[in-house]
Amino acid sequence: MIKTKWSRRCLMALVSVALAVMPLTAHAASVDQRLRRMLRDNQVNGIVLVNGTAGRAHVISHREVTDRKQMVRANRLFPVASFQKLMTGVTVEQLVQSGKLSLNTPLSRFFPQIPLADQVTIDRMMKHTSGLVNQPRPLKRPLRGERAQLRYALTGCRSTGDFTWHYTDLDFILLAAVIQQTTHQAYRSYLSHQVLQPAGVHVCFYDQVKRSAVTPAVGGDWANLYLAMSPELGAGDIFCTPQDYWRFYNRVLLNDPALLDRFLTHKGKQGAETYFGGTYIEPPYLHVNGYLAGYSCTLYSNYQQKRTIMLFANNLSYAQLRAINSQLYHAYFGDYREEQATINAD
Repeated sequence: MIKTKWSRRCLMALVSVALAVMPLTAHAASVDQRLRRMLRDNQVNGIVLVNGTAGRAHVISHREVTDRKQMVRANRLFPVASFQKLMTGVTVEQLVQSGKLSLNTPLSRFFPQIPLADQVTIDRMMKHTSGLVNQPRPLKRPLRGERAQLRYALTGCRSTGDFTWHYTDLDFILLAAVIQQTTHQAYRSYLSHQVLQPAGVHVCFYDQVKRSAVTPAVGGDWANLYLAMSPELGAGDIFCTPQDYWRFYNRVLLNDPALLDRFLTHKGKQGAETYFGGTYIEPPYLHVNGYLAGYSCTLYSNYQQKRTIMLFANNLSYAQLRAINSQLYHAYFGDYREEQATINAD
């Protein structure tokens, strides 16, 4: 009799677990199907990463090319372009958190030669409201090293005095230089050893990899990619695997409540979209885009639910990436979102 009761209880428990898991499994399968269809319908040669089990990414892949070398893989190096800005922004915010830097620190502390630098703060550069613009001379050959990168940026640096929203790589190039001077280390050394490696994240800088280690863009050219990456200190001069970027995003930012809260203090009023430290903030979502020389990546993340979707592709134009974004968002989160035309940077 005792064994019968025990068996019944076990059976009921197993049935309850099965009933609880089945809808989730069905939902996950449905999401997979929608994402695969979206990739196929848009002829995306790339991969999507979404939340899997045990904090790992679940990878959905679609191939549009016959050359397997051009397949985007989760564990192969990819030029993440402006995705790097968030790494730079996180590093700056960690220095602020530790008291080594302030968002109110003026740029004149580091570069007094830049006009109006006393009015340009770290906060304004993190929000792209610095009034700085970059007008560099044409680049004929790749730059070598951080000194050359910074020197090139400074020769084209102009200060307008217009402290409204204006997206420019220059803000994050100069933030990388601020990290250099604040830590008395090379930007790449501090980022790698103090921010990324403790989280198990590995990146390679543009002059540290061989062509064979990188997934080629469909119709792309390695020389043009290398040239385009070389001036992007702190703003797009790294290669990172999609899996490693997933680890960075989740381990370093999303799962650090104190750091995430510091980013969210800059969110706009009544759901208005703002930008801070490399990410767009539109509660309850964060969003990042990256595009360079035929490589594109984008992510959307519900920071309350800790759910994230990332796309990495090597055959899209920037216009195609923007067109796909809303489909990607809808397929995973189940609701529609239109890109806001303006940024509330207050």
